Amino acid sequence: MNDKQIRLAVGSLLSDKRLPDMDIDAEISELIAAAKDIAASLNGGTGSIGGTSACGSIFNILNGNSQNMTYSAQPLTEKPICPQNNAPANAGYIKGVSKEIKALIKSDGMSETLVNKLLRLYEEKLTFVPSACSDIPLFDHLKMTAAVALCANAYGTISHMDKAFVIYSIDMSGIQSFIYDISSKGALKGLRARSFYLEMLFEFYIDLLLERLGLCRVNVLYSGGGHAYFILPNTKETLSAASEMLSELNRGLMETFGSSLYAAAGYAVCSVDDLCNVPNGSYRRIFAEVSEMIGANKLSRYSADEIRRLNAPVQNDHSRECTICHRFAKKYDNDRCEICAALESLSGSILAPDTLFAVENADSSRNGLMLPFGKKLISVTEEEAADLLKTDPAVLLYEKNGAFRADKPYRNIRLGNYVCWGDFAGLVNASNGIKRLAVIRADVDSLGQSFVNGFSKTGGGKYETISRTSVFSRKLSEFFKYHINYILRHGEYQLFDNILKDTRRNAAVVYAGGDDLFIVGGWDDVIGFAIDLKNALKRYTQGTLTISAGIGIFSEKYPISAMANETGDLESISKSYNNGSKNAVTLFDESGSYGWEEFEKKVLGEKLAALKAFIENSSTRGKAMLYKMLELIRDKGENGKLNVARFAYLLARNCPDRDGAEKDAYIDFEQKMYKWIQSDTDRRQLVTAIYIYIYMNRGVDNDA
Repeated sequence: MNDKQIRLAVGSLLSDKRLPDMDIDAEISELIAAAKDIAASLNGGTGSIGGTSACGSIFNILNGNSQNMTYSAQPLTEKPICPQNNAPANAGYIKGVSKEIKALIKSDGMSETLVNKLLRLYEEKLTFVPSACSDIPLFDHLKMTAAVALCANAYGTISHMDKAFVIYSIDMSGIQSFIYDISSKGALKGLRARSFYLEMLFEFYIDLLLERLGLCRVNVLYSGGGHAYFILPNTKETLSAASEMLSELNRGLMETFGSSLYAAAGYAVCSVDDLCNVPNGSYRRIFAEVSEMIGANKLSRYSADEIRRLNAPVQNDHSRECTICHRFAKKYDNDRCEICAALESLSGSILAPDTLFAVENADSSRNGLMLPFGKKLISVTEEEAADLLKTDPAVLLYEKNGAFRADKPYRNIRLGNYVCWGDFAGLVNASNGIKRLAVIRADVDSLGQSFVNGFSKTGGGKYETISRTSVFSRKLSEFFKYHINYILRHGEYQLFDNILKDTRRNAAVVYAGGDDLFIVGGWDDVIGFAIDLKNALKRYTQGTLTISAGIGIFSEKYPISAMANETGDLESISKSYNNGSKNAVTLFDESGSYGWEEFEKKVLGEKLAALKAFIENSSTRGKAMLYKMLELIRDKGENGKLNVARFAYLLARNCPDRDGAEKDAYIDFEQKMYKWIQSDTDRRQLVTAIYIYIYMNRGVDNDA
């Protein structure tokens, strides 16, 4: 960024009257004033939607919701902060933030580092402070003001009808196969390291793109899960530079990974009116156009020259392949390709909570992970980072989930990085009951529709604006990339009520992106976490969004790619639940697919609870009867009907002879079982509950 761009960005970020003043010249002042007016328009007006001085929730008006819940002014924390009724405004809070901003300006002066530090400080401290439009936080409003100012500077004078902006999007293909298609050797570290590598590759590319365009992170509307959206100036120079950068990225990916990873882009030019949904429907057309272009570019990935390069013979040793990712490569290190060897070498530091990462030239002597554009990703300590800054003040330094520190110029990466054990064996051995590993894959239901139409049902379309989409995207990304760590660290639902447990889940995040996740762990903790996830998302989004999940249970030695694929199939079954209504979880197989409320209240809260209460308080009856019950339920005759008489006989012959409390409890249990097996719904729930109970009471063995 040049001096004018820096002053524009800083001035825009200070343009709220509650924040410190800054002396600026007339030209910059005029641009910022115009950007403020446009940003107010992008909010849908300057009025307070909720009629309150507290920060309103974006979920108040999502998907037809009509609540009026608010947040008290407070810092962003790893613990999810949920909206509440009549939250106190905490009017004096921003005065303390303003003092921090003054100190920051004094120490850093007018610099690009100051811009990045202000953005980090604002995200942490101004996420729950309202702008003039109460459901748009001050952080997001000032960020949008700065983005508009930088676009206006590049484009020139902007009216509401000028096609002055470009909504530009990048989408990375091949992520899942890159992460999951590896051998089982050191699988957990490998999975997490590969996920982290892609996250860093994408974030580095975003920073490099913005640097070349003379912009900064204010122009990023959303990034996560291999997707990103930007608001850019509609100039030939911008579009040309973005296109060249994308081509260079794909050349680097092709040279290293062949055709397995590819980035496609799409864009739409638009005006202020379009971004404000004037006339109604204009806003949706922007994203439809972007999506259509990305789809077309994915269908025609490569130029003729690139296809020839892909198909050209290479001087690889085809007599062997990488023992981790199974690719043929140009360089090997103990039967591992260059990337897998570097990932394995850096896996410990990648997973360490306090490690910093720097991007430097690929020809440096330090070990690191190769990146496109002739760069390398290295891990560094704080002392090493300080030395790097002395030799190159512009070096890119990244930290994971760090709290803002005014004296550190680090860029912060939100990352789901919770881990209880570093390998599958640790997770399996720490599980209760049967020693099995579980995988959960989950993602938000119909998220595309929520982005496109989520704000159309309230206010006749006037709330369909880029500002609200940006806030919504950020909130969801924070949930999956940041708050997920707290949810795992503070488990609530427990299958075992007779075991004193640490609240920390016996689990590890492999991947948690903008709206989906892949987590492995002990089978019992993964089921408990699934309930926590559903409940936390419901509280966080005021019930406006739902999630569907698949949970697969496997032995420790099962192939990683098969775990991923089979659990993905279970997730797809959940997405098809109840004729596509979703909001479901599928456990074991298709017969174990349930709506969340049914699973929690009927399978676990009713059927499993009844089994536990009876068998654990019975002196003579146990698991043998459960196995026999399962056998009878499965053993339907030629007519496909359950032999109810045989089931009734099984229950009757096990009834205690002597009258008393035990016999009374058995009769109550017998009546429930007899009733449930005659209903298709109850019988299916009972079978799932029996399987779970058996898993809870199995020791270490080799039987699934």
